[in-house]
Amino acid sequence: MQSSHIDAASEIATEEYLANPVWIALTEAPPAFVERREGAARYRPEFAPFGATQNYTAQSVSQVAAMLQPGQRLSFFTADKPNLPAGFDVVREAVANQMVAANRLTVSSDERIVRLGADDAADMLRLAGLTEPGPFNARTNELGHFFGIREDGQLVAMAGERMTAGKYIEISAVCTHPEWRGRGLGRLLMEHLSAAIREREKVPFLHVFTNNVSAVRLYRELGFRVARTLQLTAIVKSSADAS
Repeated sequence: MQSSHIDAASEIATEEYLANPVWIALTEAPPAFVERREGAARYRPEFAPFGATQNYTAQSVSQVAAMLQPGQRLSFFTADKPNLPAGFDVVREAVANQMVAANRLTVSSDERIVRLGADDAADMLRLAGLTEPGPFNARTNELGHFFGIREDGQLVAMAGERMTAGKYIEISAVCTHPEWRGRGLGRLLMEHLSAAIREREKVPFLHVFTNNVSAVRLYRELGFRVARTLQLTAIVKSSADAS
């Protein structure tokens, strides 16, 4: 049995494995989604830019980084900063709250909410490109269930699932078209998706940068609580090594 995690910074107890959520998600993901190398793994780049190992020594990180092609970005979510091997440049560092749902919501009866599928992929990519809710690649929509709202045929809001780690399912790609913001569409989809995850006897969780004050406030209002903070480190091959 997994032990529970709680410390001075935590508002909710969770399983210890959520301190390394990408690794757990990669071990559980369908083989077609993942590229593996010795004790390391990453999502294939068409799905997501995340990689992981069981520990983050320079040697183990080098196994993940070795999968990178020139121009590709690789991101780690870790409890502490990873030890990076030579030959790679850090292009982004940030601190994120890992937040976990502490209550149950109700599936919405709003008829505007539709399940998104393969036929919606182009519209989903377009909306993600416009709003930049976080990494959203050509096949990210295949990682889990996605719901959206259309107005006059245009996809104006969506929310979906990315990583599955044990009993936890990560909510991601929550975004609303700029012309449709302020109408509560993001909140509506978050509530609906969270409730749908609960109906499958899973627990919704998410990652949000600590400086995204408005998003943190919304998630708190929806009943999410901070489990821990994690470090985001994004790297690329150094230009001298990419040639």
